Amino acid sequence: MPMRYSVLMSEIDIATRATVTALKSLNLDCCLVGSVACFAYGMSRTPNDIDMVVLTSRYTQERLKSFLVHLDARFYLIASKDPSATYRVLWFRLPGYHRSCKVDLLLPGIMNIPSVDPNRVVRIQDSMNVLNSPGYASSLTLSTDYPLMPFLPLLLLKLQAWQDHGESPKLFMRQKQPTDVRDIQELLAEQKYATAGTDVRKLRLVKSRYHKETTVEVQTKQPSLLQVETPYLPESFVQAGKTRVRKFIGMYPWSEKQWKILGFSKSDITDATIAAGKSAQGDIRSLEDMMSSLVIDL
Repeated sequence: MPMRYSVLMSEIDIATRATVTALKSLNLDCCLVGSVACFAYGMSRTPNDIDMVVLTSRYTQERLKSFLVHLDARFYLIASKDPSATYRVLWFRLPGYHRSCKVDLLLPGIMNIPSVDPNRVVRIQDSMNVLNSPGYASSLTLSTDYPLMPFLPLLLLKLQAWQDHGESPKLFMRQKQPTDVRDIQELLAEQKYATAGTDVRKLRLVKSRYHKETTVEVQTKQPSLLQVETPYLPESFVQAGKTRVRKFIGMYPWSEKQWKILGFSKSDITDATIAAGKSAQGDIRSLEDMMSSLVIDL
């Protein structure tokens, strides 16, 4: 039985590379989601497990777990803590006494995870995450070109986790929400992934009267990241994401600008602002009604 200790990023790196290598030997494409992918994109929090989406429909999750156990002796399976569960949990053995890292092998469709064309899997090679927060190393380097879920669907999945944690009846799940908010805030701050960029083109203009040539630069605004990614994502996934964005902005207005940069329309955000305003007005009215109903004896 694995014991829960803090896992170092270097150990997450080893386990991730082992997972990718094993799946590659089976000719299976994959991409990371969850905290390891978020870390690769710039999140400061050190992950404590691995979430890998295997881009296949040929095998079940249990079959894939068995494959990895047979391919690499560092992988092993244990029974779930849930006595009614029929699945087993995959772990990767780390150096040291009873130290392990959990590895979740996921399939497209599970937990609304969208499928990704292998040609669209993102790779960030030798990514360095420089951290200044107390309790973190000064810099952590990913030693491999991790296969990553594209930025926008990853962010929307993180937003889904934020909502699911907040709506859970279990206290320990709801306690994860502040961490989700911090992770989302850090991802939204990664401007290099937030836009499709601006195309700068040089045009040569000729003035016919004097036959002089002038070169000018013309900036052409590119489509937003949402516009670029939408054709590759299920419509239901995008619509659910927009609903969650409205809810998130209603609770955290500071994020409105970043969501706009990503391409979420003004109407999407306005709906959230109006809803938040109506909620506040309703609270004020309730307070006024309560105050007016009080009887004060002099």
